[in-house]
Amino acid sequence: MSATNTNTGLYVDEHTTFIVRRDLEQPVASECELLVETHFSGANPADTKHVNLLGIYPAVLGYDFCGKVLKASTNSRFHPGDLVAGFTPTGIGRPARYRTYQQYLACPEDMVFLVPANLPPHEAACFSVVTMTAADALYNLFRFPHPGDDIQAGHHQGKSAGPLLIWGVSSSVGLCAVQLAKASGIYPIFVTASPSRHALLRGLGATQCFDYKSPNVVSQVNSALRDGQWDSLDYGFDTVGSHGSAKLMAECVSNGATLVSVVLQDDHRFKMPFATPNQNTTIHPKGAPHPITIPARTADYQHAWKALNWAVVSYGRGFRFPAVEVLEGTAEKALDELKVLGDNGRGFGKLVLAHPLQ
Repeated sequence: MSATNTNTGLYVDEHTTFIVRRDLEQPVASECELLVETHFSGANPADTKHVNLLGIYPAVLGYDFCGKVLKASTNSRFHPGDLVAGFTPTGIGRPARYRTYQQYLACPEDMVFLVPANLPPHEAACFSVVTMTAADALYNLFRFPHPGDDIQAGHHQGKSAGPLLIWGVSSSVGLCAVQLAKASGIYPIFVTASPSRHALLRGLGATQCFDYKSPNVVSQVNSALRDGQWDSLDYGFDTVGSHGSAKLMAECVSNGATLVSVVLQDDHRFKMPFATPNQNTTIHPKGAPHPITIPARTADYQHAWKALNWAVVSYGRGFRFPAVEVLEGTAEKALDELKVLGDNGRGFGKLVLAHPLQ
């Protein structure tokens, strides 16, 4: 990477204005980090939502990526030329070198994996954030067994492995959650989604699907529970991330259920999964009087990473993203699409940006 190389990226400034910058500094990787040439960036609603909801600005945008290693530490397990994918840390004050909507980036080695032949690079680029979020919910907050684990042993500590309700499973986190849950032997898996997605979701592992727009959806879920003679519904995962979806889901589950939502909820019964529990993370939630620091959960990160590794190895056989769109073109066009995604306007499937951005 020569000194004449440009580093174009997508940026949010101190006024929370989203802009394209073509003057970003070339990143320099620290010890135990990789310097990567970005080939693809995986888009997530969090890329723009974290600005106002969590106070993460000014910053270059982006978390997910796939690219080629340019430089690695002397004792690294990675080497220049390796094709890798992964995701980068979040939080206020996060170094610009970690952001993925730029031509070159740096990433801690423990957040990177080698891309195998069974996993297309553009799909590897949208892999980590949503898979790790789903895995944190299932294997740390619900404490379900990993794929292949004894359901009565180890981390699961002998708890029942179901029933599980995933609300809004057509979201990317929801699609990951239903496939991981199936691989872990969770049964039954109840899901809500648009009826047009029900056949796909049953193929991915859902036991029974419900229309989340139905005015009787709560009673339908409760009837299915009684029909199956399950005593209670003790696990609920809201993967939509709205107050309305969380409220409806909470009406379906038992009083003592473990409730999880992908965003902070006013209902304090809810826990929030985190894709990056490997380090302390400072955020400033909207409406909060001051920033807060979420303490690291190092062991939980390893539990979730174990599930991600299973998904990588199993891609195309027991785990997949049903729809991935690659966007090529100008940085301005890419930024417009990110804004739409952040407003929940793109619909079903994952969006990936091809680099370099023009």
